[in-house]
Amino acid sequence: MDALLQIIQTFSKSDVSEFTSFINRQKHKRNRKDLELFWLFQKEGALKQEEVLMRLYPDGNRVAYHALRKKLIKHLCDYIFFKQLREDDTAETQIAAYISLARYLMDYGIISSAWKYLKKAEQMAVNAELFSLANQILRIQLEMPLRELNQEIDQLIDKKEKYFKLAIEDDRADTAYKIIQYYLKTSKTQFDGPDMHMVIKKTLSDYELNKALSRRPSMVYKLMSIARSAAKSGKDYYSFEPLLLSYYTKMELSHQPKARDKVYVARLQYMIAHTLFRNKKFAQSLDYLLILREQLRGIVRTEYVKLLPRFTQLFCATRFFTGHIDEAIRIADATFMEKLKLQPEDVLNLKLNQAIYHFFNRDFKVAARILISIGHSNTWCTKVAGVEWVIKKDLLEIFIQFELGHLDIASNKVRSILRQKDRFVTLPQFERVMVFLKLVKLVIDDPSVAETADFDRAVEQGFDWIPIEREDLHASVYYAWLKSKIVKADAYTVLLDLISIEH
Repeated sequence: MDALLQIIQTFSKSDVSEFTSFINRQKHKRNRKDLELFWLFQKEGALKQEEVLMRLYPDGNRVAYHALRKKLIKHLCDYIFFKQLREDDTAETQIAAYISLARYLMDYGIISSAWKYLKKAEQMAVNAELFSLANQILRIQLEMPLRELNQEIDQLIDKKEKYFKLAIEDDRADTAYKIIQYYLKTSKTQFDGPDMHMVIKKTLSDYELNKALSRRPSMVYKLMSIARSAAKSGKDYYSFEPLLLSYYTKMELSHQPKARDKVYVARLQYMIAHTLFRNKKFAQSLDYLLILREQLRGIVRTEYVKLLPRFTQLFCATRFFTGHIDEAIRIADATFMEKLKLQPEDVLNLKLNQAIYHFFNRDFKVAARILISIGHSNTWCTKVAGVEWVIKKDLLEIFIQFELGHLDIASNKVRSILRQKDRFVTLPQFERVMVFLKLVKLVIDDPSVAETADFDRAVEQGFDWIPIEREDLHASVYYAWLKSKIVKADAYTVLLDLISIEH
């Protein structure tokens, strides 16, 4: 496809409108051929070169046409650059802006103000652990008239050397992360993939990063985030747990940790609490949640606002799985949850969890209303929360309709999912989901079948069972409902029995 067309097709309606104004920013012209070419591609899509040439240059002037393309591409690149700059609120962007301002002031001899903005940029770079940028800032500072600014060159050189060493350390860490990510992907696609514990250990040793990890929580967090992504996709929190706890406990923090370190420690504590929760170690998970609650009080507000919703949801889930369903419902339904600045994925997770809690409390109509309140299509939800989340929601809807006595609706829903199985064929647990759906359909079509020995045998033979302590916690929730139909017992009681493991 034409590269120019590909760029234009990425534009939203607002981008198209903004670009039209942007291209006229320097001077307004009538009959702009560059803008005419833009509208031609934007409205009509793929056109052959001869067609475009005939529209813009009936005399067949190819040289002029190619010059026009280059001109339009430059305008598009400039627009995209300024758009990205406007929307990018990361520390790097602000630091770069301060550096540019300082250089501008230096060119006009406004030295004291230039120094002030360089110091601001340096502090931001250090706080964000962007030591390569910090080293660059020190290099600029050393170019300035230090005596006039009452600055000691030795102190600046000491800081520059410190930042330079940390920048090299960051570069080694970045390389190590990429190596580990590469082998993580390999382990997902190969049955006899590499032992990730050994890969991480060897890579960190090769790049001399063990000491750095002990004193820099940010490095530990990034490394564990990479390892966790593999555990999450493979539902293998069991193997991830000892790795995470090992690197967390090896950290050696000062008695007065930096604000940034506190943030990464809090993130790691949440990661540990969540991992222990997924491994059904609820008491230990709660211990870390209580530690995290204290940690949250000491971190910057922006991070507090991000972590609080996840902390609260995990606390609710822990109470739900330990028999305190009323407390889980009370907190999940509390109005303060709606006032938190939740990301779209957090909103979806909250609503699904609320619906699950009410469902297992036999508040079926309430659970149904909560799912209806999501108000988005499955396609939208898939983009935000993933295919697996949508499958969980659809299954819960089937259970709710069954319990409300709407067997036709439940049956139609199952058939609809089975017809659209291609949308979740990439799920690692695809085969198990298909087996489960077919068993659910048997119960919906004839509820009495669940009490037969044949059905019980079909369930036992339908899955490759693994030890319950390693079974996915969310899978246990849905299986508990099916099991409750077999044993003719309350679904919540069955769920608690299923996951009641002593640790």
